[in-house]
Amino acid sequence: MSPKEKHIPDDAERTSICLTLEDREAIGWIRAARKREQSKRTTNNDILVDALWSYLAEKYGRTREQIQAAVPPPLPKQVSKVTQMPKLRKKH
Repeated sequence: MSPKEKHIPDDAERTSICLTLEDREAIGWIRAARKREQSKRTTNNDILVDALWSYLAEKYGRTREQIQAAVPPPLPKQVSKVTQMPKLRKKH
């Protein structure tokens, strides 16, 4: 069995949300419908992110590209110059 395809980008930040029983049921219904359609986007994260972008486009007329243009580019990762030395083993 091959590992599951990664759906979450490396720059994603973990967060938590609270869902009611009805919210979870709605997500479950969407997941089942997407599985019937043989979609790969069936995780809670995929469903909620798709809903976010759909809402943003329908309600406010904003596209993903417009939002991406407003986000500053990520800062380059700083390389640490500190080397961690392994602990020495004691000889008996």
